[in-house]
Amino acid sequence: MPATTTVGVIGCGQVSHMYLPILGRMPGVEVAVVADVDQERAAQVATKYDVPQATDPQTVLESSDVEVVVNLTPIAVHVEVSKAALTAGKHLWSEKPLAPTLEQARELIAEADQRGLAVGCAPDTLLGSGFQAARTALADGAVGTPLSATGLMFRGAMGRASFYTEGATPILDMAPYYFSALVNLFGPAVRVSGAAHTLRAGEEPTRPPAGAAIATAGVVEFANGLLANTALLWGTDHPREVPVLTVYGSDGELAAPNPNNFGDPAYVRRYGEDWQEVPDSRQPADLPHNLRGLGVGELAAAVRAGRRPRAGGDIACHVVELIAGLVRSAGTGERVELTTTCTPAPPLSAEERAALLG
Repeated sequence: MPATTTVGVIGCGQVSHMYLPILGRMPGVEVAVVADVDQERAAQVATKYDVPQATDPQTVLESSDVEVVVNLTPIAVHVEVSKAALTAGKHLWSEKPLAPTLEQARELIAEADQRGLAVGCAPDTLLGSGFQAARTALADGAVGTPLSATGLMFRGAMGRASFYTEGATPILDMAPYYFSALVNLFGPAVRVSGAAHTLRAGEEPTRPPAGAAIATAGVVEFANGLLANTALLWGTDHPREVPVLTVYGSDGELAAPNPNNFGDPAYVRRYGEDWQEVPDSRQPADLPHNLRGLGVGELAAAVRAGRRPRAGGDIACHVVELIAGLVRSAGTGERVELTTTCTPAPPLSAEERAALLG
């Protein structure tokens, strides 16, 4: 197989502008075509990022040159586009979540397995220096034996109803960052329980006396025995995301970086001592802050090498079940047993990351 993998991007909305600068610089990836249902928008994106062709999604699927389809469409059509890509014999990279439901996620993985195709899924932020260095520090015993973890995210309150406030949509959009991080640190989960506040379609967000109109909280039980507390809330007056991803161990604690970013530094300390920056966690200053698309390059390298991608479909499918289980538990009041599993991929070294980025 050649050292460069040809990809076609489907979906030329806001997220495409986060991906294409990095896709365009990676030596192992060639962006041959971008596509959108709005072909005028596709043409504008192609011109901006010097992509040779702009077209409609079906043409990408029918192209014999395209080896990997990068699905950057809205959540509501993720499954439709991803299934069409796999049916067309293309390897797949999908924005998160892989699917809105476990059944749909399983169908995609089964289709890929049947056809011998690779599936990768965002977030690829976890391939950045911040999380990878934090993961290595944890594995090296920086906090002793891991005992528990906390994953919290606070975002601004929503002032009006929108597609983003219908049901579990905001949870599906943001929870993959935190659950994917926890799964990569601790392996598969076996049980989840939770509580949630969501809005029906068209319902106006209003501030309750306490808490948030859109919120979810849960406890995740991992196969290795570790328990993690999670909460995602939309209710602050702060203009930016407030992330917390902390691991507590027998000897100390590790403050992992925002899983929505690539190269924020991680910090560690022994109990009673001062915080220290984790070596090599801060992203080199000569790299862009946003490296979305790195996962596509890693998937392309995995396909060429005949191995599974690090941000693999099995992890994404397991994370979908985690989110669905939390939402289900919130509705029934019962703990939910999980039926899927996954194997966290090996760490990505700084040298490997640099080679992918070029």
